Amino acid sequence: MASKIDAVTEKLEQSKISSGEDKAPVEYFPLKMVKDKKTEMYVKFAKVMVVVQGPCTDIRKENSEMIETTFKYTSCIVSDKKFSKDTRTSCSYENAEEFYEYFKGTARQALEEGNNLLVIDSTMSNIEQNKYYVALAYKMQYVVLVVPPVVMKTSRYFWPKGSLAASFRNEGKTVIQPTNMFQHLFCAWYLHDIDSHELRHDASLYIQDCLEEIPEFKKLMDKNCLKTGPDDEKLSLIDAVRQYYCLTDKRQDLAFCAVKILGNSMRLMNEYFKKQSVQDTYGKMSKLYIAGYIISPHMIAARVKLTHAQKDLWEIEEDIDESTLEDSEEKCIGPWKLLEDSKKELPDVKVQLISSKSNQTLINTGRTVHEPLESIHHFAKGRACHIVLGKAAGASPHHVDFGVQFALNRERRAVKAKATLPVYELERCVVKRNGKYWFIYLRENMCIDGLFASCVKPYPFDYSIVC
Repeated sequence: MASKIDAVTEKLEQSKISSGEDKAPVEYFPLKMVKDKKTEMYVKFAKVMVVVQGPCTDIRKENSEMIETTFKYTSCIVSDKKFSKDTRTSCSYENAEEFYEYFKGTARQALEEGNNLLVIDSTMSNIEQNKYYVALAYKMQYVVLVVPPVVMKTSRYFWPKGSLAASFRNEGKTVIQPTNMFQHLFCAWYLHDIDSHELRHDASLYIQDCLEEIPEFKKLMDKNCLKTGPDDEKLSLIDAVRQYYCLTDKRQDLAFCAVKILGNSMRLMNEYFKKQSVQDTYGKMSKLYIAGYIISPHMIAARVKLTHAQKDLWEIEEDIDESTLEDSEEKCIGPWKLLEDSKKELPDVKVQLISSKSNQTLINTGRTVHEPLESIHHFAKGRACHIVLGKAAGASPHHVDFGVQFALNRERRAVKAKATLPVYELERCVVKRNGKYWFIYLRENMCIDGLFASCVKPYPFDYSIVC
């Protein structure tokens, strides 16, 4: 039996409190998709994969039942209970191989059939199994929501001898131990597949305006962008720009708006997810306001104007000096780099791709911005919040992840120096150039929906820490 259990699973099982009375509480967030009507409606017309792992609790059972009732026409739930019912086999490690194959096959079939919500509710977690789920989600462009995102904690009891936490045997301290086999790399609002494509398309329309109205911009793009397609066909300049920034592929990664970088630090994860504002937002749909775009030779990003409540989630450095970072031996690791590195370890899954059933939420707000250049204050918290929409082939990760911060650092210095920068008044936007960075300020903000979740790496923390 032990041979069928992943080595890390054995360690995690051994690290749990030994007696039934001494079990540490598992913190499950209430799923917002069954607690918030707007999120409920959003999920019914988006593509979301919810992965629930860890010990069974009453809250977990309640969440599963509410999901099944709320989304009975648009969802598929793969659970221990469903496995036992469909296969007439008990859910145990003796039947692990059949259990895992059932979960993989049912999950793949559910996505190929176009279920908007897939819930994978399993008490027997496995690293390779989780890699398959995440790879499947990326391939089918689903947002992944792992529950619970936090950890098991205790400050009252001793840990059993021989456990991973054996070195933390002092009573009165808080021991943090993971409850599932995922590392959380960063937190972000994710756009679903249709909105990701539409926002990239909208950015290209503003670029088209700049090409037609600003000779300097047109000259620069004409110089940078190859006007030959993959089949040696001749491209128009706007199509060449789309190709240069990879804005054309409908099946690329979902666009996201990152607000907190966790890396693979369990301590950072625990501290961030303990915040009440994070717990109130995790798994919930929020409206994001697009105030403009920033374009560099390396990337194009949409700027997000955070609301007062959303600013409490923002914990990323605002201004980063480009020259200082490039001279540093240790480069900052950003969301894009973390995502790309985690994908290298995923299997190549074969699925039948289908057309999306997601509903577009990108709209104009209908409210005119009277001072576009001041729509996001130069020194406001969250001013660097953005959504990377595309990047040039071969662009370095730090230029993609922190290109907006580099641009804002240069802008802040220009403001302090009272420098005069060229400004171009267009019908739908105001454009300003600062060196190699172009700022597009919208005269009318746009609004788009995003689901707050975390980017996960299907690999466990095989240790516990003490706080």
